This record gives sequence, structure tokens and C-alpha cells, in this order.
Amino acid sequence: MYFDGVDKIELGQIILNRDTMYAHVLDDRKETLEEHGELATEYLYKIVEDKQLSSILLNIENGLMEDCSDEGRKLYREMLLNTIYLHDIGKINCNFQYNKMRNKLFKGKKGLKYNNSNHSMLSSLIYLNHYFNKIRSLPNKKDKSTLAIFLVLNAYIISKHHGSLDSLQEFQDKLLDEDREGCRLYTQELTMFNEIYQEPIVFACNKNILSNIFGAVKETLKKQEENVGFYMYMFIYERLLASLLLSCDYYATSQFKNGKQIEYIGKVQDINKFYDVFKNTSIYKGIRDYQNKSYGKKTSFHDISNINVLRNELFLEAEENLLKNIDKNIFYLEAPTGSGKSNVGFNLSLKILEAASKMNKIFYVYPFNTLIEQNINTLGKLFGNNGIMEDIAVINSVVPIKTRAKKPEEDSDLIDVDYEKSLLDRQFLHYPMVLTTHVSMFNYLFGTSKNDLFPLYQLCNSVIILDEIQSYKNGIWKEIITFLNYYAEALNIKFIIMSATLPNLSKLIDQETDTVNLIEDREKYFSNPIFKDRVKLDFSLLEIKEEMIEALLSHVVETAKGTDGNILIEFITKKSAMIFFKKLIDYKETMPAIETKEILLITGDDNSIDRRNIIDKVKGNRNIILIATQVIEAGVDIDMDIGYKDISMLDAEEQFLGRINRSCLKDNCRVFFFNLDEASMVYKGDVRKEKNITLVAENIRDILLNKNFSVFYDYVLEVLNDKADKLNDNNFKNFITGTIGELAFTKVKERMTLIDESFEYSVFLNRTILVGEEDSLVGEEVWEEYVALLKDSKMGYSEKKVKLSKALANMKYFIYKVKSNHFTYEDQAGDIYYIGDGEKYFVNGKFDRENFDKGIGDFI
Repeated sequence: MYFDGVDKIELGQIILNRDTMYAHVLDDRKETLEEHGELATEYLYKIVEDKQLSSILLNIENGLMEDCSDEGRKLYREMLLNTIYLHDIGKINCNFQYNKMRNKLFKGKKGLKYNNSNHSMLSSLIYLNHYFNKIRSLPNKKDKSTLAIFLVLNAYIISKHHGSLDSLQEFQDKLLDEDREGCRLYTQELTMFNEIYQEPIVFACNKNILSNIFGAVKETLKKQEENVGFYMYMFIYERLLASLLLSCDYYATSQFKNGKQIEYIGKVQDINKFYDVFKNTSIYKGIRDYQNKSYGKKTSFHDISNINVLRNELFLEAEENLLKNIDKNIFYLEAPTGSGKSNVGFNLSLKILEAASKMNKIFYVYPFNTLIEQNINTLGKLFGNNGIMEDIAVINSVVPIKTRAKKPEEDSDLIDVDYEKSLLDRQFLHYPMVLTTHVSMFNYLFGTSKNDLFPLYQLCNSVIILDEIQSYKNGIWKEIITFLNYYAEALNIKFIIMSATLPNLSKLIDQETDTVNLIEDREKYFSNPIFKDRVKLDFSLLEIKEEMIEALLSHVVETAKGTDGNILIEFITKKSAMIFFKKLIDYKETMPAIETKEILLITGDDNSIDRRNIIDKVKGNRNIILIATQVIEAGVDIDMDIGYKDISMLDAEEQFLGRINRSCLKDNCRVFFFNLDEASMVYKGDVRKEKNITLVAENIRDILLNKNFSVFYDYVLEVLNDKADKLNDNNFKNFITGTIGELAFTKVKERMTLIDESFEYSVFLNRTILVGEEDSLVGEEVWEEYVALLKDSKMGYSEKKVKLSKALANMKYFIYKVKSNHFTYEDQAGDIYYIGDGEKYFVNGKFDRENFDKGIGDFI
């Protein structure tokens, strides 16, 4: 194990009365600082062993301590271990002991006059003081300069173990500015701890020592500014250390408070438990039968009529190329719509865990919650009632915390839910398989809060499938692929990046990188008539320049008259979608031409119940006209006959085509493109919205017809590289050296934010929502339950968090985002406003923003 032979500091040598220094007190039970440090360290050993982190920690050490001696490396490991062990040493603060631990031994101490019970910064200061003395005694100059970096980095993480990461500069300021907490501790507030801490505070005698340490660290780091890898490894090291410290501290504290050891941290212990069920499906058996009889025996596939032949070929080719390159970390799966991409991705993730013994967790990452709902339902059908679904969790803002029942031997007189473990499971992702969103994953990689950092260690030795990566904000594609490359290398993560329109992001990395295209000859699939010609494209509506809504209405009505198939019409704004929906409803009421058609609307305003009902209805019925926004594009499993789409970006056009004749089994399927709303108003800052690379241009139409997306992406990537290389404050090199190199965590988070959201207000619109055929949710009751939970001061923290997550899951059905706060409301909870007569803002069951804004206007 990585820490074999590495010693913890002997507390008795640096503090007095260690047996009466308390870390936690609960009723009549007391836990000493030493006991808490020992327990936290035991959890570090457990995490390292269970998650098999030894090779990862060694890998990071090799990347950061390359030219250091064995003696220097030994101290590096000791400093790392004792970051965990000493994280609470600052609790020797007499104010903490007397005021919080009720420790009578500190009654009357001089330091009580400062009334400062904080301990994190003091822990950091003691750590700095202790290891400064050890580092300066080293004989090797290279060891000294390198270890000074980790002296500061480790101390910073200790100082933030009860807060959010900000920046190394902020840490320096706290220690050097006379009116900041860190500086006060070793100057005017020394009496709070110097009777207990036995080592002389070297900074108290000479403040310049600390200033010189920071100066030396900056000089050493400046010498690395051409070494992107060092900065990236340093950034990842710091975040991983924060995750480990937070986890060990939380686990140890939880064990003391609840008397229960954290035994299970959620990894795939037996891959066959999952894989055997998958292998027993008819689809999988059919693929293996095809493999035995036909795979590799046919060279041309243009004359085939059975789509499953191509699906089998793609499944087997991707698997074959994965196994050939199992030592690589980033895999691209570019596959046309209808080719079974999700099925292929699921097999690849299981195959990696089967082939690579250290891999022990799977993440499926999607752009939208709708796709998570869809895929968790698919997994539910696959695994049935055999208990496997207990190991799979959805982690997003709308699904309640997965609860765990108490064990039979545990006290369960009143409740049968283990709220403590249920909350821990959610916070630390104690599940072998996790389905989550791009936003959540980016929080784990770049966020600064404790909740963002808790799960990071869980990403080590994991498979992460990123679905529809083209939906990411392309202004940061270069940063994204660079980070993914280094995260994969440092933490042994296998990324599988999937899409029907897949940019080769590796072209944006400023170095050689080992990425693998799992499909070597994409034309074999994309140019095959089964996929390429399954939908006929019509650009004639793009010639219409005026009265587009009216022209579109006439065209849709004429098309609808001649088919009983389902029609999908996509707009790029909610406003246009609602306008067209109301016009079509009005037309249906006055004209018999489409009286047999059912007209539906789906937008981002719809709750999950409505979305599920609409999608189920579309999948099971004919004669439906579905009006939608972009929520329908990526991956939603519907199979329409005819489509209309307001043009935006080429990726989006192809994603939309994936909703038409998805099965590739229908005839005469068509898509008509029109130009109503300006894409530049919706996709701000996205290179792909430029008119010369949209369907306004003839050459771009040819790209879409021939599925030759590499030409399109070559242009996009070239523009992105040019933008990244321009000499301004935001260019890529400055980001690496000036933001990552200086560990400005808040700025990194801001730059790596996927969605730039303008401020909006959350309104709770009270109404009654049908759930199924008989059950209903009453908004007023949901609101009252939520408010009652918030006001309950007697309920335990964990139980409240779990119950609030369930209450919030129901709240989401009634909450809508609006831009103005000029509305009347009856109640408020936090930043959510309750409006009792919410039903009046709905038309045909749809939230009408125009109606809502009009109501505000009447009020004003």
C-alpha cells in the first residue's frame, strides 16, 4: 500500500495533554484529537485500498516529484499522510476546547479573550510550522524547493476543509496581511494555543519567513510555466487531496456520532453480477451468434436490407478496437442514429471492467435529465427485480436521495431507513454505477464547494461515458479535452466519448495524445443507405423570408392532411413554440382538415411527468403533431415520420434527424428546414452559429446530406484554436499559467461552467397534476410539506436532508423560472415564491410565459 512505512506525527511530541484535547463531544461521549486523527487516517487507508489508489498516488508523485531524491519523496508521502492526520490539530485552540468542547481545563486561559473558536487556519499554521523545519533540514536543494510547494498546497487544503476552495493567493493574503486571521494567529493571538503547542512558531519571530516561502514557491512554479503537465497534475493533486481529506474527516466524524463504521464506499465488486444479466438478453445473444457465423466475412454492406447486420458490425468493431487498446484512456465512439449507440456504450463499459482489474466504477453522463430518465428506465427493464438496480443511482437535482434500509440487527424501533448512510451514499457516490448530468460531472471536476469535492476520489479507476459531448459550450472545448486528457492520465479514468456528430477534440490538445477511434471506417455506417437515406431532406422553406409562421402553418397542415404518421416540429425558442402551438390549436378548432390530429407541446418548462406522458403517447399512437424545443434533440427515444426544424447549428440538425425514422424501417420520411429565429440569440458565443456554416450555406447542406461532419468540425476546431491562441487575458496559455498555475480555483470553475445562466426567479405555481390515471399531486400540499420540513428544528440533519430531497423532487413539478420579479405571491421559502392561483397561467396544460408576463403587466 502506498503509505506502507510512512509515519504519522507523534502527537505527544508536539502538544501537551493530548489525552484531554477533544475533537468531538456528544452527550457524555468524548473523542480526543488523537482518536479522531487516527480514525480519519484509517479511513484514508481504507479508501486507498478499496479504490486501489496506490498506483494513482504513485503516478501523481512521479509527475510532481520527478527529479527529487528518495529522501525527498519519503518526506512528500509523510506530508501527504499527515495532512489527513493533522487536519484538526488547530482544535487545541483554547476557545474551541472551552466553548465548544466544554473542556473545563481551559477555564481562565488568556486566549479566551479573543473569542475565536475557529480551528482550520490554526491547523494549517501548525502544519506549516512543523514541516517548514523538516524541509529546511534536507540536504538536497531540489527537494527543498519542490517540497516547499507541497508544504503550501497541503496547508491550504487543511485551511479549507470546512469551506470552499478559492485561491492560493487568498491563502497567502490570510497569512501575511496583519488584519487577516492567519497572521493574527502567530502574532497577537498566540496565547490561544502556545501553551499547548510545544514547537516554537518560527513565523512569530520573523514574519518574512512566510513571505519568503510563498515567494520561493512562486519562483519554482514559474520555472514550470512551459510544462503544462506539471500545472495540470498540481491542480488535480490539490483537488484529490481535498476530496480525500473531506471524505476521511466526514467518515470519521460520522462513525463517532453514529457508532457505525463506513464499510461500503460503492464500487463494482463483481462485474459478472452486471454482465451476466446483459449477456443473457436476446440482443446480446444475437450479436454473439452473428459474431460466430458472419463477423469479418463480408467486405461490402451497401446491399444489405437488415439494419441489425450493421448494428452487430458496429458493436463488434467497437469492442474489438477497445480490447486492442485497453491501455489507452480516451475512446471516441462515432455512430449514426439508430445504430444502437447506447447498447454499444453499455457493453464497452462492462468490457473495460472485465478486462482491467483496477477499474471499479461506471459513470454515465448525459446532457439532459430527460435522457437520464430514459436510460434508467431502460436499465430497469434490463435488470428487472434481481437487486442489481440497488447498485445503480441517478444523481441530479430532481431525483430524491436513494434510501438504504437499516440492517436487521440495527435499532429500528421508529424508522426503517438509515438516513445517515443514505445521505453519505449520495454525497460520496457510494454506488457502483451512477447516472448523472454533464453539469454534475463538471462540478466534480472543477467545482469548489465541499459537495463538489466529496466525490472526486470516486472518479479514480472509473469508466466515464460522456454522451452527446457536442452539446458542451464549444468556447471551452480546448480546455475540456485538455483537462479530460490529464484527469484520465492522473486518475486512471477511461473516457468513452459518444455521439452521432463527434468532433475530434484531440486536435485541440497542444501535445501528442493517445486517443482511439473505436470505429475505424465511419463511412461503412454513415454512408450506408440504411442510415444515410432513411430521411429525405427538403430545404425549400429556407427560401421564405417573410411571414414564416403563417407559411409554416400552411405547409404543416398540407403535410398533415396526407399522412396518419407523427409529425415533429422544432423551434429554437419557447416563445415561438408556444405561438405556433396556439395557432395550430386554433386552426384545428375551426378547420376539419386536421381534426383527427392530436396536437402536443414539449419544452424545457414541462415537468418529468408531462414529458414521460407525451413521449409515451408519441411512441404508442399515430396522428400526432408534436411541437417542441431543443429538449427533443439529443438521444430522446422517439421515432417520428416527418419533421420540421428551425435551423440553428449543424450538430443540432443531425441530432434532430435522429428523431425521424429512428428505426430505419419506414418509407417516405422527410424533414423540412425553415429559418425563423436567429440562432445567434440562443447560442451566444458558439462558433457553430455563424451563418457561413449553417444550412443557409449550400456547402453545409451537402455536408448534412453526406454526413461528412469531419469537414465541418475541421473548420470549427480551426476557429477555436485561433481564438484560443489570440493574445488576450483569456487565451489558453494564460489560462494554464495564470489561472491553473496559480491555483485560482474560483476562476477555473467560472471558465469551465457549461451553462451561462442569467439570473432568474423561481416561482411555485400551485395547481393539481395528474400522476398516472388515478393519482394526483396537489401543489398546495406539496408546498406545505416542504415548508414544514424546513421549519422542523428537532429532526436530525441526515433525516431532514433525505426527506427534503424527496420533497424537492415533488416541488420540481411546480417550479418555473421567470426573468422578472414583478409578481404577487402568497408565501416564500428561500428563493422560491409561492403563487396560489397558478392554474390561470396555463393554456391546454402548458405554462404560458406570455400569459404570465401579461399578468405581471396588469399588476404593474
